[in-house]
Amino acid sequence: MAPAADPSGTANQFQLLRQKRFYPLFWTQFGGAFNDNFYKSALMMLFTFGQVERWGFSIDTLNNVVAAALIIPFFLFAPSAGQYADRLDKARLTRLIKRVEIALMVCGAIAIVRGSSAMLLAVIFATGTQSACFSPLKYAILPQHLDSRELTGANALFHTGTSLAVFLGLIAGTLAMQWSSGPWFVAAGGILVAWAGWRFSRAIPPAPALPNAPAIELNPLRQMARTMAYARQNNTVFWCLIGVSWYWFLGSVYLTQLPNFTRAVLGGNASAVTSLLVMFLLGVVAGSLLCEKLSRHKVEPALVPLGALLVGLAGLALAFVGASLQAGKTTTELVGVLTLSAELGFWGVAVAVFCLGGSAGLYTVPLQALLQAQAKAEYRAQIMAANNVINALFMVLAAVFAVVILGVLDFTIPHFFMLIMLLHCCIIILLLIREPLFLARVKAYFLASSVLPSADKDAR
Repeated sequence: MAPAADPSGTANQFQLLRQKRFYPLFWTQFGGAFNDNFYKSALMMLFTFGQVERWGFSIDTLNNVVAAALIIPFFLFAPSAGQYADRLDKARLTRLIKRVEIALMVCGAIAIVRGSSAMLLAVIFATGTQSACFSPLKYAILPQHLDSRELTGANALFHTGTSLAVFLGLIAGTLAMQWSSGPWFVAAGGILVAWAGWRFSRAIPPAPALPNAPAIELNPLRQMARTMAYARQNNTVFWCLIGVSWYWFLGSVYLTQLPNFTRAVLGGNASAVTSLLVMFLLGVVAGSLLCEKLSRHKVEPALVPLGALLVGLAGLALAFVGASLQAGKTTTELVGVLTLSAELGFWGVAVAVFCLGGSAGLYTVPLQALLQAQAKAEYRAQIMAANNVINALFMVLAAVFAVVILGVLDFTIPHFFMLIMLLHCCIIILLLIREPLFLARVKAYFLASSVLPSADKDAR
């Protein structure tokens, strides 16, 4: 039996980090996110600096192959993984997946030390598959172990932890490969982190399947169709999926274009890029952790329109500041962050990037919590799998859209950011029209009224 949740809810989200019903899962997923990006960044460094065979392909092509190898498994395997998560004990399944991660990191260690390109790509695809199988599990476990009033705080911590793990993994993998002994460090580090994740997973309390969980569908195409059908059964759930996926679209666009924006608009070098990425990360962390306080310790859909509005304002500010700086740019020499810090325009960009990250955290955490609360318990993991599939689709669309607008239509990056914000307005207006709950809760939230039923109850 899973531990009983406190019916009054945890008073402070950080208290969850000391409770067995949350912290083992938190550190298990933290290690998995770190390892994925640690290994990915090390592999990109190997390709970029020619330390492994590139088979005649360009660096950009191979780096795109690496990115695709981590996304494609979510289309192929997440729906099937979701149904097994609904039919089996999620805690036991998590431990099995973490043992697989250890084996993969051993294979990755052999590949990276030997410098085998084919084996490296095979391992990165396998780690993507392992992540696709684990992702539905980790979000489906939370509502089994926590009270609904704790979901916002728990998701805020999850979002913060994942963001930190991704950033630290990318930095660690990049720095490690700058040393002659880097491959050995990456090999040993990947295995150690995977082992630590498995050790934490052993402390996750049981999360048994419900008796009425759907039967296993062996045909992957039929299972994909069934997963998406579950997602469409509840209107709130479906539009939460679209809203969360739009967050990943925006995140993919900004994190991909920020380095080129820094170079072309600010004239900044790698240190300037890193500083802006840190500002974005700090914003995401601040916005995510603020959600629990603003939500008044419950799942609060009213924060979604507020966060979306702030995303739009921050995105437009970044675009307009960038356009004005690009228009006045007179030199092509790249300078460091210390030089740029003396310029007012750089601080305008830095504040806009921080606010964009904070607004994005404020927007997506309530959506994720509402999605978990509204999804039917007997196939909640399959709803989370549908979320993964749509997220991956939106990230692919973001990449294609950027290629068309920046490459074919030859937009500048600030003008591209303006177009993105126009799309953002359209998506959010559609979201608010198709799911009236969000605006209805805004009115109730600001009037401190309970006229409407609480949105954090499970869907009937």
